[in-house]
Amino acid sequence: MGLLFFVSLVAFIISVSLTPVLRALAMRHDITAKPNHRTIHRKPIPLLGGISIFIAFVAGIVLVMTFGSNIYSKLVHENFAFVSGGLVILLLGIYDDIRGANAYQKFLAQIVAAVLVVALGYQIRTIILPFGAPIHLGWLSIPLTILWLVMMSNAFNLIDGLDGLASGVALGVSLTMMTISLWNGNLISAVPAGILAGALAGFLIFNFNPARIFLGDSGSLVIGFWLACFSINGTFRTSSAIAILVPIIIFSLPILDTSIAFLRRISKGMHPFKADKKHLHHRLLYLGLSQRQAMLILTGVSCFWGMMAFFIVALDNRYSLLIATFVLFTIYFGIRSLIPGKLFVIRSSKTNS
Repeated sequence: MGLLFFVSLVAFIISVSLTPVLRALAMRHDITAKPNHRTIHRKPIPLLGGISIFIAFVAGIVLVMTFGSNIYSKLVHENFAFVSGGLVILLLGIYDDIRGANAYQKFLAQIVAAVLVVALGYQIRTIILPFGAPIHLGWLSIPLTILWLVMMSNAFNLIDGLDGLASGVALGVSLTMMTISLWNGNLISAVPAGILAGALAGFLIFNFNPARIFLGDSGSLVIGFWLACFSINGTFRTSSAIAILVPIIIFSLPILDTSIAFLRRISKGMHPFKADKKHLHHRLLYLGLSQRQAMLILTGVSCFWGMMAFFIVALDNRYSLLIATFVLFTIYFGIRSLIPGKLFVIRSSKTNS
């Protein structure tokens, strides 16, 4: 436990120290997010923030492997898988931040990274339902795992539309994963989540509104990919009847926002990856909230759902299903309240994509 706190603190310090360096580098080479009709920011903001998170995370893992006890020997294989897959995603993100990548190039790189993780032995092999016997996926575990990893990478990329939103939500998710893992006595799963939380906390200092640097695709894609990996590596592999609900609740904000965006675009005959200004955070802005207020509300809601997920795991009895039902209803009605019919049509030409 002491080592977990130490390496998370080291990741925080590295992230805090390295982010300004990357910001200056991005500014010097004009690697910035420039304002356009789809963006909210009014001036160029440096990208490449994900590199500092990646380096801070890897440094934390190296420290654990160097100074940890024999119990951490199991981390070698799994973190080699996660870091290797994350490196593929990072390189894709850096290329996209600098040169620009199309949707097909992104998908190809994400699938390669996901296949790498699967090939190294990490798959969703069994789904435990609230009612009935566990479902053993067999050969379906491979495509389902690849789909999960690719989907979550893109989900965090799509919610990265407000200063600090993606990094704030990811911080809450990683802390929830760490807490649940520690509660279950699973220190091995708690370590990578705790290290990532430290790296994200350090970066968020510079990413909070008004942001001085953005994650860029080099950050949002990687943290989504890693968090999806952490949900496979044992954090939620329990015999509990509510096991399948826990990751769904924790990831509910990016999952719902991505699902709604895809369905909306497909229903209008648009490419599902064609960017627009109709995500959940945009709807809060249309209601008159500031960027900071919208970010804090969505991050707070995500953290609330994470806290409920912890209570579900901690109780692990019939009351867990009641809490899960309550949370799912709050998710449903909360989303419905944000997307009434009149908000699906943005009349102002200034806000249309």
